[in-house]
Order: sequence, then structure tokens, then C-alpha cells
Amino acid sequence: MKNKTLILSIALNGYQWMYSKELASHYQYAQRHGYEHQAVTRPYISELGVECCWLKLTLMRAALLSGYDNVLFLDADTMVNPNCPRLTHVFESGKYIYMAKGYSKRFNSGVLIARNSEQTITWLTRIINARFNPVEKENDVGWGENGHVIELSKGVNFIAELDQRWNNTFNYQLNDYIRHHNCGPMRTGFTHNFFHKIVFFLSARLLAYLDGKHLVPEHKKIESVLTLETNMIISIYPKLTSF
Repeated sequence: MKNKTLILSIALNGYQWMYSKELASHYQYAQRHGYEHQAVTRPYISELGVECCWLKLTLMRAALLSGYDNVLFLDADTMVNPNCPRLTHVFESGKYIYMAKGYSKRFNSGVLIARNSEQTITWLTRIINARFNPVEKENDVGWGENGHVIELSKGVNFIAELDQRWNNTFNYQLNDYIRHHNCGPMRTGFTHNFFHKIVFFLSARLLAYLDGKHLVPEHKKIESVLTLETNMIISIYPKLTSF
């Protein structure tokens, strides 16, 4: 019988090459514990630009609806260390979503564990449906889905906070399980910082071009592309909905 836990990551727009070592560590973690694994590396260029991070929520929801018991999403820039334990190590009764807080002391969705439940599906859907709504300033991170995740996690009793070792974004001395080189203290290299500036610049140009090409409201365009790319990825990677 297949293990019904999926390790999922998304690496588009050049991230698949920049973070090849990190993606390999995700695969090795899945292999160690007998989990299913899928790194989404196509389409190579997403029309969503940097907003392709919203795909993590639509793909996680699709995987859970197909029958996976658990999904661990890992940002492409996370390195999973050999000491990282099984997911059952953190499971608690009545808790279905697990995240650690980053250097800003807010939930960071770069490492996100979701257990299959009605509450999980409702929570994911609520965030996806709210993606065009502004978030409070205290929850805003400037782009992507993380601000909405922060805002719509407050006061939710089925969400559990992970130990920092599961998503270490700022402590070089910590004996961590997962080290996350996101837009914070862990990303200090010139190459990575320059690469991300280029990606953000090209993403803005791409979205501006598409906006001029398609005479439809911006939110309708993004909504359409998110749905189309979600369905495209599921067709390319049948393992995402194999149950």
C-alpha cells in the first residue's frame, strides 16, 4: 500500500536550477521515510511570475482532495537536513495545519504541513478565495500568499505552531531540521540576492505585458492563469492526484 503522505515543492522561473541542491534534499527526505515526492518544475516559466507561490495552496488542496492523508509543502529554497524526523513527530489531536514562525515572528508558509480534514480544505479554500482582498498592514509581506496565510491563521484553533527547527529562517547556530534561505537573514550571498532581484524584475515586466495583451481586469487575469496553471501542472504531474 502506498504511503499517503506527499512531499511537495514548486520551483519555476529559474528556481529549479538555482535551488537544485535544496530540491534534492526534499527528495532524499521523502525517500528516507517512504513518502511520495513531487517537485513541480514545469512550466519552466509561470505567467503568474512571483505570484506563482499561490500554486502551493491550489496544489495542496488538489492533493488532499484526491486522498492524500498529509502534504508537506517545502519552498524551493529550503534545505532539509538528514536529522529531520517523520511528520508524525509533530502531529497533535485536533490540529491539522502546522507552521513555524519566521524572523518577523509571524507564520512563514515556506514549510507548511497540512493534514486531510474538512477544516483544512475549508481553510485553504478561504485563503485562495481571498487572494484579491487586501490584508492588514501588520500581516502584509509585500507579495505572494504569505500575508493572507498570516491573516487567516489568527485565532484558528486547529493550527499548531511548529518548533523553529522545522523552518529556521534566521539562526545560523540552531541544530535545525529545515533551513530556509528566504528573503531574510539566511540569504546573504550576492548570487542568490541578485538572482531574486532579476526574477522580481522580469516577473513585473511579464505581468505588465500580459496586462496590456489581455484587456481584462487584473484580478480576472490572475484568477484565470492560476486555475489554468493548476490544471496544467496536475496534468503534467499525475502523482499530485494519484489517490
